[in-house]
Amino acid sequence: MNNVMAKSRNSLEGIKEQKLTEHISDLLEIFKKIKTVVKFEEIIPEFPEYLRILCILHDLGKINFKFQKKIQIANQIDKYKKNNLMSSNNKDIKGLKQIYSSIQDERHNLLSGAFLKYFFDNLSISNNLRGILYKAIFFHHGSYEKYLSKSFATIEKTVFEDIEKTVFMSGEFDINEVDVYLKDKLDFSVKLGDDILDYEFLRYFNENFSEDIENKKLYILLKGFLNLIDHLASSQEKKFSYCLTISPEKLDNLLISNIHEKCKKNGQKIEKLKFNYLQKKISCLNNSNVITMAFTGSGKTVADYRWYGKRKIFLVPNKISSESFFFDAIDIFRNEDYVGLLHGDISLYVESFRQSIRGEDILFTSRDKVLAKNFAKPYIISTVDQILLSIFKYPGYEKICASIYSSHITVDEVHLLNPHMFLILMYFIEFASKYLKVKFHLMTATMPNIYLKKLNDISVPFVESNKDEDIDENRRIKLMFCGSDEWKDIICTSVRTGKKVLIIKNTIDEAMKTYEQLSNLRDEKIKINVLHSRFKFKHKKDKYKEILNQAGDVWISTQMVEISLDLDFQVIISDLAPMDALIQRMGRCNRHDHLEYGKFYIINKENKDVYNEKLKKTTKKALHKFKGKILSMKNRKNLLDNYYKDDSVEKEYGKEFDEAEKEIMDIYGLVDNSELNGENIMFKFDPYLNIVDSKTEASKLFRKIDQNAKVILESDYNNIKNNLEKYKEYSKNSIQISRGLFYKLNNIGAFYIEDGFLILKEHFCKYNQCIGLKLEKQSKDIEISSRIF
Repeated sequence: MNNVMAKSRNSLEGIKEQKLTEHISDLLEIFKKIKTVVKFEEIIPEFPEYLRILCILHDLGKINFKFQKKIQIANQIDKYKKNNLMSSNNKDIKGLKQIYSSIQDERHNLLSGAFLKYFFDNLSISNNLRGILYKAIFFHHGSYEKYLSKSFATIEKTVFEDIEKTVFMSGEFDINEVDVYLKDKLDFSVKLGDDILDYEFLRYFNENFSEDIENKKLYILLKGFLNLIDHLASSQEKKFSYCLTISPEKLDNLLISNIHEKCKKNGQKIEKLKFNYLQKKISCLNNSNVITMAFTGSGKTVADYRWYGKRKIFLVPNKISSESFFFDAIDIFRNEDYVGLLHGDISLYVESFRQSIRGEDILFTSRDKVLAKNFAKPYIISTVDQILLSIFKYPGYEKICASIYSSHITVDEVHLLNPHMFLILMYFIEFASKYLKVKFHLMTATMPNIYLKKLNDISVPFVESNKDEDIDENRRIKLMFCGSDEWKDIICTSVRTGKKVLIIKNTIDEAMKTYEQLSNLRDEKIKINVLHSRFKFKHKKDKYKEILNQAGDVWISTQMVEISLDLDFQVIISDLAPMDALIQRMGRCNRHDHLEYGKFYIINKENKDVYNEKLKKTTKKALHKFKGKILSMKNRKNLLDNYYKDDSVEKEYGKEFDEAEKEIMDIYGLVDNSELNGENIMFKFDPYLNIVDSKTEASKLFRKIDQNAKVILESDYNNIKNNLEKYKEYSKNSIQISRGLFYKLNNIGAFYIEDGFLILKEHFCKYNQCIGLKLEKQSKDIEISSRIF
């Protein structure tokens, strides 16, 4: 007799084929490990037992003939891959793929429902709880809306044809082995057969919780932790640290050691390091929601590490690179297993594209392995969209909720979030603090008044960690404007007098254009480097090291250098941007206070770009009053505070908040904004409508929200797809692209999905290690033609 299988083999990923009982054992092992560090009993006392039952029963629907047949075919395909026989001309491979595609099976997660009544009766599960457990198993793949078109009669027929008739009545499969295993785990005598099947199980197929918030919360966390555990088990990665295993005292020692190394590198001699007032105070606020308003150079990042939590999520605005924080965290912890990174791994633009690929219940992809490993780490660094947008219930949002349960979440540089994302942050805080036991730390240099009002309007109290901050008069810069034809001369003069120059452009395309404009300097052997988000991860890592060491003479970059990176340039030339962005950029000039003052130039040219034009004009008008003046840190803080109080700035922010609020209200059909809050969004409004599945509705909400997608070049994918542990190579070769570039390329058919990865076809873009990923001219022409059409 054949074993009942749960997982197919993937030799290149080191994934072994597994029997159903082996896969369940892996889930239970991971469940036990997470249970030791997460206080499940605080949700409800019975939660750990309910979750254990789900781990045991969720995949029983795999006991069906067609699923088992697909496993056999997937193993045969893997055999060809392993033997390097995977070529497009291989007739055997083509034949196997055709057979695989021709098998019209029903989803195993739905079929599992036919087994559940038998087990729930024997386990004396109450009727109220049964509905929750059924739903958690039904939807542990896909979403309710995805299955709405399913015919109940077809599913019932499948139970008879593919389970009762071809499994239980055929005698082809070793069901006794499953019976013995389940008896041991559930402590009652199990006898699987045609007489235990329930043909009326689809009465539980709904997402109706009768407006019971506690039941919906229980469902979200049960399904979320089941997904989290199931994905980890499928990756067959058992070595992970879900929570930090080091004490606060040990972390303090690591921080001091890291600061010593940085000071030594910067030529600063410090005999004995001590934590400053902010860093000392915040370590006493671990059980509070905290807001830290402290200017550049105050030690906010170190302070946040001392806001200790066993599980920590660190979020940064999308236009800022999260990788720099990732590399810094690895340097501090000295252990890559502690630190996870999410940047474009979850993209609402890509998910519907990816969801259309059949067979994700059979094949565990390399992308799935990357995500599973990152979510299992105790310190996760991410862009805000990867976590916050889960409040809008895109497919799989429950896993995000589970992964942040009882965690500490830091949001850095909150004032750089646009009103759309800040409003979403407020809704997210309302929901997660109350129902997921999350503590929040909001860090910012300053805060617009309207942002503070929105924060004060929610029912979550925050403690201020740094009231009445005393700003230093040091780290001075001289503010100057230069014409669009003068900046090249400034670079030449600066470099020839031994100064390092940083050029900050508002867009990647402008950064690339600037590199080309400086070709004459490159001919003179002046070393010019480029850094922006559109490089391969492995090249970006090298560039971070080089820019921190100030290798070369001139660096051209974008907003990604505004925070985190400990940069200190003598001369900075910047595009005009809103005041908050420019103040951040000024912090990269004379940062270590080695000069009497650094030189900061703003190019006196107004181009339409990613920034609000009215805010740029207001900024220019305010800064012109300080042209040629020396600005200390305190001067810059006052400039920013006054900017946020400016009537035109407040009006612009207010307008954007009104637009964002209206868009969300329109999605839910609301006329009264008093109903709009995080609790209602999660529990009351359209509880089973996944917004991301409706392109029209999604575009209303997300068109002004920065999101990134992660892609890999077709040539790189072809080079690594047959490598062992290719998920590591995928991470190294992945490239972040913006929402705008994703849509441009997607409109001209530049992508396809394979092994879970978003692959960029050849000829649409050109990659150069010096300047990054660039759209080819013919692609631009095609995109323009597409728009006209």
